Amino acid sequence: MNTMWGKFYGVGVGPGDPQLLTLQAVNVLQTVDLVAIPKSKMERESVAWDIAKIHCPSNVRLIELELPMTSDQQVLAKAWQDGAQTLLSELKQGKSIAFITLGDPSLYSTYSYLLNILQEELPQECIATVPGITAMSAAAARINLPLATGDEPLLILPSTEDVGEFLDFPNLVLMKVSRRLPEILTLLEEKDKKAVLLTRLGQPGEAIRWKPKPQDFASDKIDYLSLLLVKKDLLGRKKD
Repeated sequence: MNTMWGKFYGVGVGPGDPQLLTLQAVNVLQTVDLVAIPKSKMERESVAWDIAKIHCPSNVRLIELELPMTSDQQVLAKAWQDGAQTLLSELKQGKSIAFITLGDPSLYSTYSYLLNILQEELPQECIATVPGITAMSAAAARINLPLATGDEPLLILPSTEDVGEFLDFPNLVLMKVSRRLPEILTLLEEKDKKAVLLTRLGQPGEAIRWKPKPQDFASDKIDYLSLLLVKKDLLGRKKD
């Protein structure tokens, strides 16, 4: 007997403002049977769900998946496999599922790991990735500062490792800066690079800091949902 697969959607819900979902994302959320919500821990709230829920029917069925934030590859592999199997059990029953993710599903998202597993069984025609607005695009728009112009290169880096060798790029987006922020800001000062730190874009607690200093964060840890836009100059904005 052939399996009547349901459709699986990876839906980017943007960085924080519910108005920044695409029309396609909203249409998917309003029509699927299930919405799958990633959580770093089950007892924690989901930022992605906080953004998306206004667009979902009040009675939509939810599946919560525990996908921890850890560097332990064994823990991660088990979580991805468990999450994928939960999704497959519903898809095999013909249910359609929207897996929601912050920003864009194709950029530093857990969606990519789940997709790799699902594709071993799920036919390609039953998979649709719905792009979302990235945090860096929303950040540039929020402060009216282009990410790059003309023929300039733009480099996007996760800041979980040393980024020093890349700081001569004219335009940088440094993501995941929370763990190493004072160290990164010190390197930027040494190279006289200009930066803007943006936190929780479009959400309660949003903060924008022009030319942040390392000493400002010596004791206070910055929110995980933060990024740095680094430019060779700030195009006349916020000059000393």
